[in-house]
Amino acid sequence: MPIFNTTLVHRIFRAAWVLILVAAVAAVFYFGFSIICPFLIAWLLAYMMNPIVRFLENRWKFRRGFAVMTALLLFAAIIAGVLYIFTTKIISESWHIMGIVQNQIMEWRAQAEAYFYSAEFQHLLSDLNDTFNFADLKSSLSKYTGTIASGGTLIVAYLFNFLKATVLFLPKLAVITVIVLVATFLISKQWNMISSKGTAMIPERVRRSLGVVTSDLQNAVFGYIKGHIILSSITALVFFLGLLVLGVEYAFTIALIGGLVDLIPLVGIPAIVVPWAIFAYVEGNVFLGTGLLIMWPIILVTRHAFEPKVYGDSIGLNPLMLLFFLYAGLKLFGVPGIIIGILSLVVLTALEKAHVFRDVWRYIMTGSFFSNEEDQAAVSLID
Repeated sequence: MPIFNTTLVHRIFRAAWVLILVAAVAAVFYFGFSIICPFLIAWLLAYMMNPIVRFLENRWKFRRGFAVMTALLLFAAIIAGVLYIFTTKIISESWHIMGIVQNQIMEWRAQAEAYFYSAEFQHLLSDLNDTFNFADLKSSLSKYTGTIASGGTLIVAYLFNFLKATVLFLPKLAVITVIVLVATFLISKQWNMISSKGTAMIPERVRRSLGVVTSDLQNAVFGYIKGHIILSSITALVFFLGLLVLGVEYAFTIALIGGLVDLIPLVGIPAIVVPWAIFAYVEGNVFLGTGLLIMWPIILVTRHAFEPKVYGDSIGLNPLMLLFFLYAGLKLFGVPGIIIGILSLVVLTALEKAHVFRDVWRYIMTGSFFSNEEDQAAVSLID
């Protein structure tokens, strides 16, 4: 009677080999993501430009290199034009909004100074002086003043460091942009060669599975982006209509900023509406503050009403699993982990649909990725 079960040993060996391979791929992506990321972006841009490049090749008989350069310049011009239009609109109206806020702060300061020198406040100081020790009162005021000054210093230092980091990041951003553009050009120019070599090196069965995974991943990623943009556009539209009803100036710019903020996961419109409502109440504008607080649940209800339909049609992910992966990504990687969690669920769902997990389990148990019928079919093809 054999001491070791040979079949079990082989299964354990194959399972360990699969785990090592998965761990190696995960380690490469985890530790080398900052290096791989520009080239992933370049591949994505090349993939998006490929239909335009093919059109220029087939319809206008452009050479591949010239067609790629034309598509890349057209793509960059469209993005730059959209950014210029929206940026100039936002900057011009945001400047007016900042002027209004600055004037309001100056008005509050003038009111505070007028109240400080008023007879009512002087009488209050006199009563406090009779009730408490003036030295203790002066010490407490000095302490609170120092705390406020320290807090203001910290805020100024934070803003300065943020601006400094932003300015220092600009050269790095320029270098990354150049690398992405050059890589996009090279990948797109050699797209056919890369595709043909990749196809020749991969077995037919693996190629079919990869095709299913790539198709599902593409549909899910672009579906999520499309769904998120649709929901943020709906949010911005409802926000814009609400601001028009409330008679707010620069409603378009504020709604556009709200839509952009809504694109950030776990932030959304409350980051604008709630502070603005508090600001309105402090200013004494009860109508605006109440209107904003009423508008907030309307926006949320509208968004959540469309959310299942939009995400269901665009991605097809399980809402509970999506919530779990969002939370797991946030806990493990911070705010960027939200996107990582979504992409991880998309990849796992695509792998499951392509029966990759089934094939891997079959390999661990039998040593083959194929069933008996598929093995027989493969042998007949070879013969």
